[in-house]
Amino acid sequence: METESVRTEKRNRLPVSCEPCRGRKLKCNRASPCDTCIRRNKQAQCHYAGNAKRNRSNVPSKQAQLQEKLKNLENLVSGLVSGQVPNPGARSGSGQGDDSESNVHGPSGTGAERITSSKEHLKAQPIDKESPRAVLGLGGQINYVDGSHWKSILEELKEVREQLTSEDQPLPRDTSASLGTVSDPDSVLVFPGSTSADLDDILNALPTQAICDVLVSHYFNARYAVLGLIHPDKFRLEYQRFWRAPAQVDLIWLGLLFAILSMATGLRQIAKGPDDTLPNIDVMQLRTTQCLVLGDHVAANEHVLEALILHMQSCFLTGRTSVNQLWVKMGHVIQLAFRMGYHRDPSKLPNISTLDGEMRRRVWMNIVQSEALGSFQVGFPSMIPTEYCDTRAPGNYEFSDLPVGIEVLPPPRPMTNDTPVLYTIAKHGVMLVFKKITAHTQTLAPTTYDRTISLDLEMREAYSTVPTILQRRDIRESFMDPASLIWQRCTIEMLYLKGLVVVHRPYLRQEHPNPRFEPSRRHCIEAALEILARQADISGASQPGGRLHEERWMLGALTVYDFLLAAMVLCLDLSVRTKQKPGAYDDLAKKELDALKVSQRIWAASRLFSAEANIAARTLELMIKSAERPPPSSPATEAPPPPYQSHAAAPQPAAPTQLTIPNPGNAGAFTGYPYQPPMFDMIDGSSALDWSLLDSYLQQPGGAAAEMGEAWDASTGSFLDDLNIG
Repeated sequence: METESVRTEKRNRLPVSCEPCRGRKLKCNRASPCDTCIRRNKQAQCHYAGNAKRNRSNVPSKQAQLQEKLKNLENLVSGLVSGQVPNPGARSGSGQGDDSESNVHGPSGTGAERITSSKEHLKAQPIDKESPRAVLGLGGQINYVDGSHWKSILEELKEVREQLTSEDQPLPRDTSASLGTVSDPDSVLVFPGSTSADLDDILNALPTQAICDVLVSHYFNARYAVLGLIHPDKFRLEYQRFWRAPAQVDLIWLGLLFAILSMATGLRQIAKGPDDTLPNIDVMQLRTTQCLVLGDHVAANEHVLEALILHMQSCFLTGRTSVNQLWVKMGHVIQLAFRMGYHRDPSKLPNISTLDGEMRRRVWMNIVQSEALGSFQVGFPSMIPTEYCDTRAPGNYEFSDLPVGIEVLPPPRPMTNDTPVLYTIAKHGVMLVFKKITAHTQTLAPTTYDRTISLDLEMREAYSTVPTILQRRDIRESFMDPASLIWQRCTIEMLYLKGLVVVHRPYLRQEHPNPRFEPSRRHCIEAALEILARQADISGASQPGGRLHEERWMLGALTVYDFLLAAMVLCLDLSVRTKQKPGAYDDLAKKELDALKVSQRIWAASRLFSAEANIAARTLELMIKSAERPPPSSPATEAPPPPYQSHAAAPQPAAPTQLTIPNPGNAGAFTGYPYQPPMFDMIDGSSALDWSLLDSYLQQPGGAAAEMGEAWDASTGSFLDDLNIG
């Protein structure tokens, strides 16, 4: 006789854990809502079920079958991730293994027909872009991954099971840590030599609380070079909590504190000179990197981007790191930002508070702007693909508009209000067009002149939308404005003018005789003259008794390259003009030459205090000579204009006058200068000019330009020695 199967009756117990914790097999403290749901920001889902109703039928329900299939699929995905594919024979319905394998190798005829009909149906229907999903990794950090990523698929399966199941098997634990491993050796590669310390060593290097209080206050109250990335009220609470229990500090947050201290120290030293009461900025920078390495910053935890950005800013401010090194580190910052979802607008991401979302927009905007300039400086394309980013610009808010715990953003302040982020927001539109210009000039694909004109108009439109308070204004008309505001105006204007120069400079030499490209030559020359005029304006205001004399240190952030680029453009145009019409100097040519001489005198006045100014002054000497006389390799066909004496006049940017050159012992004919051949090749208009090579030549500290300065110093036949003033 066939024995009837005996069904085991389970006791209908009252569940004691909330449903999300039961589904995920997490510890529940039975509160309402429980701590686990609060930590996961799922308070609305935290509720407790009554006695479960069990299906007393021997036949499995559809829900049970669905749960079983989901569990098998989760096991399969988790096994693939860990490199251990589950045995198909071990699954329920193992007899289907052959069918599954055959489906992988090729669809049946019926399946192929279904796929074809589905494709025809989908052609007319747009597909909505799926928002990134939050994935909880090891250490509690949250990363955001694309909807097609395996982690996103696995997370979605778990959520379906959480909604369907009440008593399920424990979910397989994700131990891959592919989105953030602990003690990743890549941390050491980014910051070499930063691992030989522990928390005790780092805390012992921290200044006293009194000194830290002063420096933190100085940073948050400064208006120059402070990016507005850190909310002061939120940081104050974290700062007070740290001093109550320093040994329990998060290492990444501690790295952020050291970065703030190094920035504040650098700003105070630049403004007021050395101060024995301040900590050593090199030590602060070293401790920052040690905290980032020990805290495993590659795990993309909270505060890591802010700490990295401030650390890089501190290194740039003090000149401790080359442009190439900063660019490589910026690439690391961008990778972390993408993993943390900063390239997507917070409105499309789950579990992002209103305040954190607005601060994330500020961080991302600073990353985009810094990367655009850094990539241009090293001569490479941008590392941020704009087509994959939709983070909108932040609002023009004071920090008081964004209290901790805010739920709804208020309307932004008008763009006439000078907030901590107004400058960055105003510059953003110009920066985005500048990024398009660099992509246009660096692309390997064929480009059209119409696109060049379009970018010119787009840049002018972007600058016209800059708030009036941040548009160009002569310094003599800005006597009521703070120096930081004057500096902000200058940097935005320089970016705008540099964009016009870069977009038009390819047409400066090659197509000079072509009337169609005459607008590009004219726009390029006009922008270059404006840049040198702004340099003269700034230099005059920085002299003793000038409007910016007390704050002249701020304007040191204006890069030497921008002024040298403008000078190079003018020299190239002069060279082409004199080749076409030797000896012909029209009003524009005289204006260009006068601007070059004023710029050279400005750099020469500072050459004893700045290595960059020294190189710039000597580079301009060579440029001016190349414009005033032909290269030594070609005979002169016309008498050149009177030669230029670079140091005979006082170093004031006054109206240029005719300068005479002394004749030291009838030294003979002009014989050339060190590094003259490569420089003449660049600016005499005799061959195609590689602007990317020139950018690298002029911008790299320690590169060819620096070597030129050293060789010039060592040369007994240098221009300075010939004039008996070296």
